[in-house]
Amino acid sequence: MTTPAAPHRSGWIHELFLHSTTVEMVKFVIRFAQDGVDAEEPTLLELRPDTAAIVQEAVAPSPHLTVLPAMGQPARPASDLRAADALLTRYRPYVRRVRILNQEPTVPKEHWHEWRRLEAVVNVALAHHNAWAVCVYDQRVLAAEQVEDLCATHPVIRQGDQDLRNDRYQDPVEFASARRDAPPDPVEQTAPAVELTDPSPVTARAAVIGFARRTELASAEVEGLVLATSEAVTNAIVHGQSPIVLRLWAQPDRVTVTVTDTGRGPTDPFVGLLAPDTADGRGLGLWICHQLVDVTHRRRPGGYTVRMTATRPRTAGGRGASDHPGPQAL
Repeated sequence: MTTPAAPHRSGWIHELFLHSTTVEMVKFVIRFAQDGVDAEEPTLLELRPDTAAIVQEAVAPSPHLTVLPAMGQPARPASDLRAADALLTRYRPYVRRVRILNQEPTVPKEHWHEWRRLEAVVNVALAHHNAWAVCVYDQRVLAAEQVEDLCATHPVIRQGDQDLRNDRYQDPVEFASARRDAPPDPVEQTAPAVELTDPSPVTARAAVIGFARRTELASAEVEGLVLATSEAVTNAIVHGQSPIVLRLWAQPDRVTVTVTDTGRGPTDPFVGLLAPDTADGRGLGLWICHQLVDVTHRRRPGGYTVRMTATRPRTAGGRGASDHPGPQAL
């Protein structure tokens, strides 16, 4: 590894800080905050309440420092990415550089596939910004494979008192291409409440409405799942191959829908995370789906499956994806 001198570099810096003690983490966050204030650069910290209290006591109030609550649970990656890009775009005309530090949530196993895709794609989607983003993870709660993924998606890593170029970093497209297929949700091993072959978008919407309204889901979640399902079925009809099979599982706090066709599916490793840059809007449907509900993709010898899940509002332990104003995983 060689030192890239992150404090003086321009352009996009995506750094990983893995800590093993709370003292180590707090010391680093205070230093990062104070250095940002001293440099008179906008410094945004997303911190858990206990960390925020310590930092705000250690660092004097400053117009250059903003402390926001950290997210208690993972956001929806495409929505999170869009928010981060919008935030940095607003700053760009007025400041030399923005500093961002995120105290990352503990990511459940079922969300990790999309989370690591987000950590990879930010290196492409946000590369045009002049920003220094640090992702702070508690190494004590991470599996070895998760640490591997994080090291593969951050070009810079914190080692002791140095910000070092990370020789374990992988090209984002290559990383995502090798990890395109999400594992099935355990609920998919059970009998679905609904199974439809070659449904129309209208029939698919009606099936979702009929079951989702019996659950504890908020109306916005239901509407999002209805629209996402309709888009997925339409995509399968237009771009996939028959037979198209829709399956639905309804639980009190979540509804899961899969749409499977016998085609090969999209080849873009970042499908759904980046808005398509096309005048005719092709590919926009899956990107919209990712804004509305939790979405994963997988390809198997028998075809391509997109899975969509709507859940009860995520209020425990912090803000949910819908009310989060800034970036989460960077």
